[in-house]
Amino acid sequence: MNLSLFLRSATAAALVSTTAFAWAQAAGGRVTAHVLDLYTGAPAKGMRIDFLAVEGNTSKVLKSVTTNADGRPPEGPLLTPETIKPGRYQAVLHIADYYRAVGAKLPANFHTRLILEFDITDAKQPHHLPFQITPWTQSMSVLPG
Repeated sequence: MNLSLFLRSATAAALVSTTAFAWAQAAGGRVTAHVLDLYTGAPAKGMRIDFLAVEGNTSKVLKSVTTNADGRPPEGPLLTPETIKPGRYQAVLHIADYYRAVGAKLPANFHTRLILEFDITDAKQPHHLPFQITPWTQSMSVLPG
């Protein structure tokens, strides 16, 4: 690669990185999700995620998405700065349907859905939901950012 091309590429990469960082800083509160399938060693493409608001004994589906090839909702965040507010939420992953679709042999008494229930107390703070799944075990958390 010649020096001129390298400098243009480096400048473009820095601009994209800076713009993405600035957007993330300005974006404020949001909820993002990412599903990694440790069984196949790839992002979980085709995983259905239902995202619900919970009040008392009732819940309301806010969004239902199917993950893209990167294991993320293709429409972007589950909640955006315009839609996020303090409260209790659930992310429901339909893992049995996903593993049947990819042809995995499921163990007896397999969990059909993975439900993560959590509270948002600060709607200005970004929240990230990383999921790691296999047919035998699942790992999840709620992380800032």
